[in-house]
Amino acid sequence: MSTSKNLPAYLEKMEAEVLEMNFKEQTLKMSFNPDEFFCHSDGTILQGGFITTMLDASMAFLVMQLVDFKKVPLSIDVNVNFLSSGGPKLTIAVARINKIGKSIAFSSADLFQNDELIATASSSIKLKDFESRNWIDDTIGKNVKIIR
Repeated sequence: MSTSKNLPAYLEKMEAEVLEMNFKEQTLKMSFNPDEFFCHSDGTILQGGFITTMLDASMAFLVMQLVDFKKVPLSIDVNVNFLSSGGPKLTIAVARINKIGKSIAFSSADLFQNDELIATASSSIKLKDFESRNWIDDTIGKNVKIIR
């Protein structure tokens, strides 16, 4: 993965990658590969805060893509349901937009390991004016599948 001054360190450490951006369905699929650093219980169980981070990141990146990087997403709230424990292995997040307006978006996401749903989230997101370049395409989204 190439390093960018715009790429947060946690994304690099988790080997984050945007796999698919579906503009038609307003969904985003993203992978993470957390290691034992993100786990407790002798490095076997993903810590809940990092599960939340993966869900939140997938929802935020979806919003950034949909607003063409003209606004920055700020989480107002993130509600997470932990359904099963996860471990240090490949993790897939699927985010979707429930509704997006001029200043607020509502999103949800599911997190999977080995096709097992381990957590879900929903979020209210404030859209703040902040135009930037699309750094996702140059870093964690360089191999993304785009659906329009």
